[in-house]
Amino acid sequence: MKISLDWLSDFIIWKEKDPRVIAERLTASTGEVEEIEEQGLHLAGCCVGKVLTLAKHPNADRLSLCDVQTDQGVKQVVCGGTNLRVGMRVAFAHVGTMVTGPEGEPFLLQKAKIRGEESDGMICASSELHLMDRFPAFPEQGERPVLDLGDGDAGVGTPLREHLGLTDTVLHVDNHAITNRPDLFSHVGFARECVTLGLAVWKKEKKVKEPVFPKAAPPFAIVIEQKKLVPRYFGCMIHIGALGETPEWMRQRLEAVGSRSINLPVDITNYVMLECGTPLHSFDADDLKGIVHIRAAREGERILTLDHIERTLPAGAPIIADSEGIFDLLGVMGGLRSSMKPETRHLYLQSPVPDPVAIRTAIIGTGHRTDAATIFEKGVPPIMARRGFFRALELFLTLVPGTTVTSRLVTWGTDGAPKPIRFSAKDAERVLGTPVSEKTAKKILTDLGFKVGRGTVTPPLWRIKDIAGSHDLVEEVGRVMGYNRITPTLPAASVCLPPRERRVHVLRDSLKEQGFTEVVPLSLLGPDLLTKCGLEPSEAIPVLNALGEELSVLQTSVLPRLLEHASQNFLQVEDAVRTFTCAHAFRECGEEWLECGILMAERRSLPLSATPFLVLKQLVSDELTGSGIALEVREATKTPPFAHPGRSAELLIEGKTIGVVCELKPSVSSAFDLPGRAAVVLLDLTKLLALPSETAVFTPISQFPSITYDLTVTLDASQKSADFITKVRKSSPLLADVSVVDLYEGGRTHEGVQLPKGAYNLTVRCTYRSPDRTLTEEEVKREHQKILELVGSKVA
Repeated sequence: MKISLDWLSDFIIWKEKDPRVIAERLTASTGEVEEIEEQGLHLAGCCVGKVLTLAKHPNADRLSLCDVQTDQGVKQVVCGGTNLRVGMRVAFAHVGTMVTGPEGEPFLLQKAKIRGEESDGMICASSELHLMDRFPAFPEQGERPVLDLGDGDAGVGTPLREHLGLTDTVLHVDNHAITNRPDLFSHVGFARECVTLGLAVWKKEKKVKEPVFPKAAPPFAIVIEQKKLVPRYFGCMIHIGALGETPEWMRQRLEAVGSRSINLPVDITNYVMLECGTPLHSFDADDLKGIVHIRAAREGERILTLDHIERTLPAGAPIIADSEGIFDLLGVMGGLRSSMKPETRHLYLQSPVPDPVAIRTAIIGTGHRTDAATIFEKGVPPIMARRGFFRALELFLTLVPGTTVTSRLVTWGTDGAPKPIRFSAKDAERVLGTPVSEKTAKKILTDLGFKVGRGTVTPPLWRIKDIAGSHDLVEEVGRVMGYNRITPTLPAASVCLPPRERRVHVLRDSLKEQGFTEVVPLSLLGPDLLTKCGLEPSEAIPVLNALGEELSVLQTSVLPRLLEHASQNFLQVEDAVRTFTCAHAFRECGEEWLECGILMAERRSLPLSATPFLVLKQLVSDELTGSGIALEVREATKTPPFAHPGRSAELLIEGKTIGVVCELKPSVSSAFDLPGRAAVVLLDLTKLLALPSETAVFTPISQFPSITYDLTVTLDASQKSADFITKVRKSSPLLADVSVVDLYEGGRTHEGVQLPKGAYNLTVRCTYRSPDRTLTEEEVKREHQKILELVGSKVA
């Protein structure tokens, strides 16, 4: 947004003259001023000169000798301009002025002799003073034309900057800093800020006189199909006698803030947009046929816009159409068909307030952004449409020859009704942490246009979009007073770190030491990933305003992300994926718990005893037993949806289930391109950590030696090794321990017979010891014979 200080002077009298002080104050309290542009600063040292004499250079055919009247008297210069003439006013640069050379390089002008003749200064071309936009060269001026200011004596000797009206100072304000303030996309809005900040005082306000509207209706009916699309609207017919000429003051102001002068009717609408903050548009009414519909575009409709580009419209973009098609992309850019032409005499002028969401849809769908669209997408307050419309009518009636209003006013909607907000200076003082008097708060809010009553403040109509509560009023008071007045104070509250659960870190460190890699994935995922794991998406908590379908719910288990990670990395490992993660899981019923997931997927073909399921089962047992926790592992009473039905077990402590260890169901493994013998452990750490931690107490080493025997038996798939081991442990009081040494399938019995399908060999180690004496070999053999008799034909 560019703000002209000269333009602001139409509304205010400056108390502060220094543009830098003005910019600093606005930056601190309103919006960041990125640049201060002083127009014509590069023209210092230049004046309007007049060619008094013109003669051929005696030593150069392409050069001329000129006497030029300047502000420092008559100067003789050598010039190569092809359009020079006596009496011509030129742009004259004195010695010591910086000008631009033919290759675009700046150089300091010095007094010189050119082919034997002295040259005291320079008659400049427009390119040498960066004025090509205002004074383009024409073919009839020859190969090397200089800047032509016409004939006559007007302005001769005056600084060129003043003569061209390049004395304005323009502030470049960052749009992002005022995006919540649609009233600041206008010079009127910034004038109000300058008054409030003490930089200026108001001039006497000039009331905009509303014209008398005839009773005649426009020559076409206007139908608004969705009032929400354009909730506020003004429009009427205008007849003009001619297009007229844009006044120099208007053209200079438009160019100062970066708007190109086109023709007077168009310039008026652009001028009002920049002054009042509401974009308007005028149509050639003779091009509008039949009933005019204001509606939302349908997907794929097209319009040829003013820039001669045919654009495809998205569904929902605001448009205006008649019987011959769409002629206006409302709030973004007009159509070429209904644009102003030299012969235009009947205009339809409109000032709409379109829905900002619809404008945003049009910008994104067409990839086209204009100044009008930028303003409209912020949400123009309805009152600004009224003010802008009647200001434009005033300028039409004043500046455009033969202008008359020829139809009644077409309007709908209201300006809104702001609601009072409870507020006192104490509210501001409490939040800001600095003294705020009632008098100070009242003055600030009154200067900004608020109505201050007893205990209430009513926002002005131009602020109903961004003032919603007392917190907004506190911000207004704080920014105007100056945040630099608030004494920086460090927080005084004590900060206590939450208790750290050491057992989780011990578990993580132990898993890392055993070759497992910790992964830290997102806790957000998509319903498809849950379904892929066999989990129910309906149990997941949906995320409001999700970034995408793949991040639309909270995880109900850490398993999906573990499997996804394994799927993406399995081909990059040589032997196996061994990963784990600890993260929170959630259910829609309101449950939340900390879950540890451990995954093992082997690429190699391993013996039965080294399969991931048994390895993980032993790992968890060792971890918890080593922590002094008595873990019970038993067959799962309810198989999880992702688990193999015959290879899953529950993990229990004191009869309470705290997790599961299982081999993945083949369908789940194949969905993630993992081998069929992948296994996982899921531990509910919330339940586990709720148990009191116990110190593991180790039994002293016995003073008496032990005797061990290994026993191998063949079991079929229907026989559980746990049942067999339990029977063995109960067979003799001298058994100190019974442990599994090996487990394998596909082998042979001691008689050399191939094991049938489904059968497997189990090798257990029986350790005999007495607590009070040394056992003899004969005693142990007798006890071991009981086990041999117990197993009978099972012995291999």
